[in-house]
Amino acid sequence: MNKLIKKNNFFDPHYRFKAILIIILLVGSAIRLFHFINNRSLWMDEIYLCSGFVHMNYLELASNILDYQQKAPIGFLWMVKLCTDLFGYHEMSLRTIPLIAGIVSLFLFADVCKYYLKPLPLLIAVAIFAFSPALGYHSVEIKQYSTECLATILALLLFLRYQSKTGIKDKVYWGILGGLLLWFSFSVIFILAGIAFGLTLSDIIKKDRKSLFMNATAFCLWLVSFSTNYMLFTHKHADSEWVVYFFKLYDNFMPFPPLTVQQLKWFPRNFYDLMDYPLGMVWKLKCFNPHFYIKIISIPFVPIMCFFIGIFDIFRNNRKSFYVFTFSVMFMLIASGLYLYPLLERFWVFITPVFIIFIAAGFQYIQQKVRSSRISGFLFTLILIGPFIQSIYYIYQPVFFYKHKKSFEKECLSYVNDNFIEGDVVYNYWNNAPGYKVYKHILNLRYTAVQGKDYRKTSPDRRVYNNELQKEFTKFSGSKRVWIICNTIFLTDIGDKAEDPMWYYRSKIRPDGNLVQLLSKFGKPVSIKTTADITVYLFESTTDKITKNPEL
Repeated sequence: MNKLIKKNNFFDPHYRFKAILIIILLVGSAIRLFHFINNRSLWMDEIYLCSGFVHMNYLELASNILDYQQKAPIGFLWMVKLCTDLFGYHEMSLRTIPLIAGIVSLFLFADVCKYYLKPLPLLIAVAIFAFSPALGYHSVEIKQYSTECLATILALLLFLRYQSKTGIKDKVYWGILGGLLLWFSFSVIFILAGIAFGLTLSDIIKKDRKSLFMNATAFCLWLVSFSTNYMLFTHKHADSEWVVYFFKLYDNFMPFPPLTVQQLKWFPRNFYDLMDYPLGMVWKLKCFNPHFYIKIISIPFVPIMCFFIGIFDIFRNNRKSFYVFTFSVMFMLIASGLYLYPLLERFWVFITPVFIIFIAAGFQYIQQKVRSSRISGFLFTLILIGPFIQSIYYIYQPVFFYKHKKSFEKECLSYVNDNFIEGDVVYNYWNNAPGYKVYKHILNLRYTAVQGKDYRKTSPDRRVYNNELQKEFTKFSGSKRVWIICNTIFLTDIGDKAEDPMWYYRSKIRPDGNLVQLLSKFGKPVSIKTTADITVYLFESTTDKITKNPEL
């Protein structure tokens, strides 16, 4: 019997570790595939980027300014364009590259963790990565953040493989491969710069001139690649005055230097926010009343403690990696302080592998000190319960999967399409122009909407604005039924200043309410479909009614 157990390795700790690791990797992949197959509607941030793939070819994606002031690495744009050419222009083909990047990142991150962590801490690190709701979300979002995270992991893998090599050929390979990452990721420059400065500092401290000059071969190739990419493609994104204005308005840049108490609060506030998004460490207990003690329970004390202990442990045991990680984070923060890189939600995604390693390394340090399987198991549970429960909940209720980014654009435009009859007129309010533009192609809509124009900037007040709208409404003359589609969340346009013009935003009547009031002169709304972001009205002429209406 003992021989049979040994032969099957059933109780072998190494066998169990590998089995659990594979299960975590498969479950993490399954979570991403579930949300991919669920195929939620594109939300406005995705729509802005997707718009360019409708009418731009590969050369235009490389040379022209993208629609709606969007920015993305040329390698990412070309890969997504290739998917739409191969599989057609629809949500799944658009999201294929982020999905592949998300799943590949999961497996490669496990390889990175093997260098820093022992079995149980490694399982924690990979499980955080697998179950983090935000990392799962960005794996099925048609934006570049999933590939940015993959680029960070690849840069770290290349660092672990080549930093100790002594041959010039290996350094050239490192330089070429690292340089290629810059064509697929903007933020990987922080990681590569962190590697360059971290290794240089380490070589200077050790007085290792040979290593210093050999590594410089790879670093120079990275610089050449970055410069070439910038001159050919990235320079077109340099003019971003409105983007800086927008993120400054919402305090998304690090105060540099912090001069007031309010500015100092930016650091703990944003640190706590990144523990929630993208790490998923904050327990979501919104089902309870927001009493003080519930808020206290929600604070991820254990992950925060492990984070700082992990920084100390890596400093103590792996000084070279500590320099690399520290410089990477420092360059990111400096770029934010110089208004070059905002820090909120999705912009933290690329650096999450480093932060997760810190948390797992902190757990590893505590595990070695306490030497108690019960305490280790308890801490293991406290660290993972947040992201795990959230991931399960979002599978059970995908409609709430980061509901502040949840859109019903597809559902509402399909609703109109299903209930549209010959002779109907569809009017798309100006603020929903991007959504209609993209889904007109994806859904192959039967109707062609009258696209409303934006008269806000040319109208000095609401009276003039409404007169302009009423001129547009003359296009409905003779129509018995008119569909109205408007966005109730995105009330501004790319390039707008806050609450400009004031008469449009600072009013007792919301823009969509004003629209409905004007249309009441045409007829009465016989059908209203209201969602979180899109509202659809069906107005029927009071002079010549049709009784065939969709259900309310």
